[in-house]
Amino acid sequence: IQLCICWNCFGNFFNFFKHRKTIQDTASRCLLSLHTDPGYRGKKDMFLSSELPNEFPVISANVSDFGSRCVSKLWFNDKRWGKEFADFLVKLTEGIDHSRIKVIEVHPPFDTSCGTLENFLEIYAVFEKQVIKEFPSSAINIENRCNPDPKRKGGTFLLSTSSDIIQLAKLLAKTDFKLQLVVDIPQLLSEHYGNILLSEEMMKEVLTPIGEIRDRISGTHIWGYNISKGKGGQHGGDLNTYFNNDEKLKICFLQVIRKLFDDGKPRYFVPEVGSTAAVQSIVNDLIRYAGVEFVDPD
Repeated sequence: IQLCICWNCFGNFFNFFKHRKTIQDTASRCLLSLHTDPGYRGKKDMFLSSELPNEFPVISANVSDFGSRCVSKLWFNDKRWGKEFADFLVKLTEGIDHSRIKVIEVHPPFDTSCGTLENFLEIYAVFEKQVIKEFPSSAINIENRCNPDPKRKGGTFLLSTSSDIIQLAKLLAKTDFKLQLVVDIPQLLSEHYGNILLSEEMMKEVLTPIGEIRDRISGTHIWGYNISKGKGGQHGGDLNTYFNNDEKLKICFLQVIRKLFDDGKPRYFVPEVGSTAAVQSIVNDLIRYAGVEFVDPD
């Protein structure tokens, strides 16, 4: 398996200029995965009083107010939304050499604001046309998302399960879109089974089926969940804590990943953990147990 590490910079409307400064500082040192969505982790009235709604009126007019924060109705059923989202990425990366951004990752739509994956692709077409002009050297990926609470406000993500991933890949095969998939493996497993200690059978049941569309997968997220911390454990550990220090289960997980991606195609690897030690631990496990070779992106 060949992987290239691409560091993740997350940008959204929340603390917009701070995120942009972070991206500018990082862009000179490494390759970036621009992982973004137009959400806002603050009250709606605070967001609407900022300068950004004037620049992105369609996005700003379509947010769900959750009380303590508001979240954009992702891929709202209006082609102007896709154009504004592309313009937002350009605004976010002002002053940055766009050739340093190797991956652009977007979140999937909610069923309440978009309806179906077919509707999503209609809105997405406008977005991709603009993004290709501005970021010609970037891969464009869409990430599967977990729905942790079935009663959450705002709807559920349309790209969450293995069957969702397969469906979208088959729809994309009928188009000439550049869009590919990045599979967030911990989120995919959580969507099917929640945050529990997984068995070998569970891992294979979820991951094996997507092997049929792996040509459409250009990257993966693998991060450590600290199972002892419960809901606060996401991105908080390495694969040892993810499997509660069960070495056998950890090795099984890595071998399932090897089988899924061992096709000679280089892919991007985006680590999503909060410490250098955890990244190093996951990298070492990928090399030792999954046969991963880390390569230069060129």
